[in-house]
Amino acid sequence: MVTLPRSARLAAWATAWLRGDTTLDDVVTRTRGDDEPHEALDIPGKITTVGLPEALLALRDVGVRAFRVALPVPGDPRGLGGPPELNGDALDAGEAVLTEPADAAPYALVPDVQTFGPPGDQGHLVTWVCRRANPAPPGPSLSEAEKAMTFALLEAGAELSDLDVASWRPEVATLLDDVRSSRAADPLPRAFPTQAQTVAARGARLLAVVGFALDDDGGAVTSAAAQSRRAALVPLEQAARHALVAACNAMTDA
Repeated sequence: MVTLPRSARLAAWATAWLRGDTTLDDVVTRTRGDDEPHEALDIPGKITTVGLPEALLALRDVGVRAFRVALPVPGDPRGLGGPPELNGDALDAGEAVLTEPADAAPYALVPDVQTFGPPGDQGHLVTWVCRRANPAPPGPSLSEAEKAMTFALLEAGAELSDLDVASWRPEVATLLDDVRSSRAADPLPRAFPTQAQTVAARGARLLAVVGFALDDDGGAVTSAAAQSRRAALVPLEQAARHALVAACNAMTDA
């Protein structure tokens, strides 16, 4: 089963909660997943580390009306507006949640994830570090992001077929089958539109495919084939990541 990044889950479910479409308990459960209980640091009005429920209530009390996710990578910090220190931490984490208050600069929540335990039986301690952020420029609309992802998949399709990406990882074959068949999945709260649900599921699956392929060149016999695979996958990764962000932010943008 493919799951969304923690920041995507938090942004989507917390926005639905602020709109009255789900409960705070649901937000916490969905965001936490299999982690230990999440904590938050430097929340407005709080002088100590607090649990995620208390952090979300405090942010609501200072005027936060929605949340949005950013999934930045080096060379593509889309979704971030600064300051530089925040951008650097978000890039290191690969994700962040930005708030949308009615009349103030946004806050950002960046997850600090600590892994513990032996291989095969690991857990995660997550602390959301809150800080001031600058407003970020708008990204593509959901429809634009979906079209870009579809185009990138078509562009990469022939190259990936030639490289036989799926033959050496059964997970890749299954995920690609799910993408091609548009197999139903609802990774977002029920209040999100059907298009956002579909795009989020497809984007998450494609990111998983790219992750498997970029982490392991086992199917590429030569270095030239490995380079061809990477050249085909990087634009697909970017398009899928942007589409996932647009889907998770669809309710905030609306």
